[in-house]
Amino acid sequence: MFEGLKGMAGLAGMMKDLPKLKARMEQVKEQLGNVTVDAETGGGAVRVTANGQLRVVSIKVDQALLAGLVDLGSPEDQTMAEDLIIGAVNAALEKAREAAEREIANAAAEMGLPIPPGGLGGLIS
Repeated sequence: MFEGLKGMAGLAGMMKDLPKLKARMEQVKEQLGNVTVDAETGGGAVRVTANGQLRVVSIKVDQALLAGLVDLGSPEDQTMAEDLIIGAVNAALEKAREAAEREIANAAAEMGLPIPPGGLGGLIS
């Protein structure tokens, strides 16, 4: 019985702090735009940078890969290049998602919000 009352008191405290919590989460969301991660495929042939807001901010393709595509122009070469780009983009977005989850979990811990490891699940994906 007392556990239920303790939980309700905690909930009431969080409701009182809701404007502060909302403001802090908006601040974190904005800061995620400054968090960047890199991923590469093909031994560096394709490098992608993404931010914590799960946006791709740059794609760099090695000149040798580009020259090979122009010179050869075969469907297999094009498919390989596309696969490298897709792989690098997906890897960068996964790293960005993980970085965003860490930032949000840290902010939640600062505010005393209990979030279990992996508890953010689908919040940012």
